[in-house]
Amino acid sequence: MDSDDGFIDKRFRSKLSWWVFGLVLTTILVYTLRGYLGWAVFGVFLYYVARPVARQLRQRGLSESTAAVITLGLVILPFVGILIVLASIAIVQLGTLEATDFERIVETLFPDGLPETVPTTEEEIYLFVEDFATDPTVGSVLEWGSGVLGAFVTAAYNLFITLLFAFFLLRDERRLSRWFRFEIVGEGTRVDEFAQAVDKGLRSVFFGYTLTILAIMVLTGIIYTLLNVIAPPGLAIPQVLLLAIVTGLASVIPLIGRSIVYAAIVVYLAVMAIQTDLTTLWFPITFYIVMGVFFDNIIRTYVRPSLSGRMFPTGLVLFAYILGPVAFGWYGIFLGPLLMVVATLFVQMELPRLLHGEAN
Repeated sequence: MDSDDGFIDKRFRSKLSWWVFGLVLTTILVYTLRGYLGWAVFGVFLYYVARPVARQLRQRGLSESTAAVITLGLVILPFVGILIVLASIAIVQLGTLEATDFERIVETLFPDGLPETVPTTEEEIYLFVEDFATDPTVGSVLEWGSGVLGAFVTAAYNLFITLLFAFFLLRDERRLSRWFRFEIVGEGTRVDEFAQAVDKGLRSVFFGYTLTILAIMVLTGIIYTLLNVIAPPGLAIPQVLLLAIVTGLASVIPLIGRSIVYAAIVVYLAVMAIQTDLTTLWFPITFYIVMGVFFDNIIRTYVRPSLSGRMFPTGLVLFAYILGPVAFGWYGIFLGPLLMVVATLFVQMELPRLLHGEAN
């Protein structure tokens, strides 16, 4: 009996030692790699965006490695390129905005407004540019250039690691899934069901909502550009690509998100038409018919249901996208929805069992 107790006690100490070792190892890894959290979450996002393509290729007889390589080259890299181009366009167009642009817009919309609230000099908006312009020394140029180069190299390295991470997720997803289900949680257990629900939720949010936003950005950019082709002289839509990005981001606001952007553009164009030539009022009316009636109905009827589905309440997705970047930084746009999916499914699936004491 004593020998049995000693054997059990020895097994318990051994198991406890391994748990302590695992906890220490996990703590070290988390602390060491904490700076790469955003890029890891971005890699998970890219994996969910590209996974349907990789699975289709595997079903057609391609090997896991070949399917992953093709998906990386034909889906992930172009997709990341589009994201970089959109971000660059937004930054460039924001950088080209001057104080006179804000003054003109405010004076157009509010002729009797508050001009003192509008910046009157470029120095008030571009302090760095002003300092650089007044003191263009060799030292300041080298310091600025080295900072830009260092930031570019760091971002390029992190992006390369992210692409590798997404590639290995695509290539080894079936192996990882089998290992997790059979070796870690057990097939058919509550944890297994919860993990599958999280996977489905992330697919809905990452592949659905985010691609919907991107599709709206691209389509509105094209439509705004085409509308400017037929616009009367002096009545073009300003900052087309920047407004297209804003329109896509506004789509996370249920029902009224894009309408707010459309309304602001229509009011601006209408006031400009009234102040210059009443006969040009047809352009803001045309803009509203094209965007507010036809385009919005296409998005609501075909694009959004086919891409995003209805797995989560729109309000939760809205707060996830809005609060994520505020709470975590740039990668919060991916981490916020991820946490929302996990938290929502926990409340839906597991919290009732914990509260009511149901068997696992």
